[in-house]
Amino acid sequence: MSKSVGRREVLFGLAAGTLAAGGSARAQEAKPGGTTPAKDPTQGLITSVTRQANLEGRVLWMDATANLQRLSTREGVAAVFDRCRSANINTVVVDVKPLSGHVLWPSKIAPRLKEWRGVAVPENHDLLFTAMLEGRRRGIKVFASLNTFSKGHKLVKSGPLYDDPRGQAIVYDVQRTVTAADGAARDLQGGENNGPADGQLASYDGGYPSEKKLGTQDTAAVVVGDTVTALVDGSLAELGGIRPPKDGHLLVGRGEAARWLLEHLQVGQKLTYAARPLLQGILDSPSEPVGMFVNPADPAERQYMLRLVEELAESYALDGIVFDRMRFAGMRTDFSPLSQQLFEAWLGKKLERFPEDIYAYSPVPGGPRVRGPYFREWLEWRATVIRDFLDEARKAAESRRPGITLGAYVGSWYEDYFGVGVNWGADDFHAGYDWMTPAYAKTGYAGKLHWLTTGCYHPIATREDARQLGEDPERTVQAAAETSMRAVNEATFVYAGIQLLDYQGQPELFRKALQTAVEYSQGVMLFDLVYLENYGWWNILSEVFPTVKRAPHEVPGLRETVARTRAVLRATAQKPAGSPTGPDMDEKR
Repeated sequence: MSKSVGRREVLFGLAAGTLAAGGSARAQEAKPGGTTPAKDPTQGLITSVTRQANLEGRVLWMDATANLQRLSTREGVAAVFDRCRSANINTVVVDVKPLSGHVLWPSKIAPRLKEWRGVAVPENHDLLFTAMLEGRRRGIKVFASLNTFSKGHKLVKSGPLYDDPRGQAIVYDVQRTVTAADGAARDLQGGENNGPADGQLASYDGGYPSEKKLGTQDTAAVVVGDTVTALVDGSLAELGGIRPPKDGHLLVGRGEAARWLLEHLQVGQKLTYAARPLLQGILDSPSEPVGMFVNPADPAERQYMLRLVEELAESYALDGIVFDRMRFAGMRTDFSPLSQQLFEAWLGKKLERFPEDIYAYSPVPGGPRVRGPYFREWLEWRATVIRDFLDEARKAAESRRPGITLGAYVGSWYEDYFGVGVNWGADDFHAGYDWMTPAYAKTGYAGKLHWLTTGCYHPIATREDARQLGEDPERTVQAAAETSMRAVNEATFVYAGIQLLDYQGQPELFRKALQTAVEYSQGVMLFDLVYLENYGWWNILSEVFPTVKRAPHEVPGLRETVARTRAVLRATAQKPAGSPTGPDMDEKR
């Protein structure tokens, strides 16, 4: 019996067991979008298959810049892979195009990373080739990761976007004006929750996660509703900081703007606000403080990335490629004239007011954004842009290396991920959120990947742990993994990602998070090597992973076979009693 036939028979046997048991109760527990999902006879099939076959993804991520010094020699790379082998890690992801947009291979297209914050990259050291060599010697699969649409790092002002800014994303910010009771008006610094620069006035709303520290040149006005409730002179503030009120905001001025607050505002007086759109390149926008993204809809930028994918797939005998940050920078981007033109062509209609036809900012800092008439369509279009790029990237990679495996790294917060223009769920997952168009599900790209890792980044492992601590059960590794599995809807293998930084100084919580990720998905992704090394937690991996296991994505054709089996089972379940079936149904589909 061939391996493929054997696998198919196992799948049908497992599927029959799943049907008899009524599917996975765990998968049916949650109700996305406030609705109860229709029962699916194949729920839990992909987990049953991987467990029966003793498969488990154990993925270790190696961030390029954070681990640069550790991985800058062959000896350093070999030492890490030795530890991976001892800990029974089966997949390593090597970041070779970090956030800055430089690359760590001798590319003819993109600039090579030569130095990062004082750490030089040896010119003759090919990290990716070395990692592949050491991985093969130990039976570990090696994937190359690309920060897809990022081409600059603002904190160090480095990256190809600084040399050629033409493709930079355009950010839709807000320019507010505040008017005091005495009629004096002043513009606020563009954007929200950042600044102020010298001589500028900035706003901080209740969503700001910490105290706003005040300098000696600063003054803050505490505003609740539209009324000034306090004025705080930074030079006199004992604590040096103040938290924005949940039902209001802060106005923080520096230098001349601080004096303006003291001269024109009084406690008990009301303020009025006006707002207008502010469109800026991402290099200049204070609302995007770290990653400098390009516009994913820009044909020139897409072609640039596709050429890099082709070069990478052609130059290295890779096990696969993982797409990270394959998205828009955020909800504020991309509002360029090009994006407007492409959206209108897709929509089949000219917009009367752009960008307000998508959404408008509240005049009052911290107020809710107001959805425009084409808000939902805008979300669908952006998700279509990313889905179509993945199709193009897959073709590009396979044209140079047929059969190459593809993965992606996203956040697990599906209900909010529309903000970056991505639908990482299955194309048949209908969540029922009010921001979705009826056709939004079709933008889902999970089924185009061989595996997907979702960042289930919470410091609490299980729902029960959260209940005992009096915390929100939804903010747990378990809940995030369940959301991931539900959204992917069996379209591909899911590895729940955990961030080791969440468990610093708490090794037992890390152990439980590991176990929870594996229990509620088909594996785990560990982010990142730098924390694993710094915390010395390799022994915990060895204890949780006592034996060698293959990852589901290592089995050729398994994902496709599961998909075909699901199609057959669904069709069978939908047929009325007495309808003819036959052994050739699979072949007809």
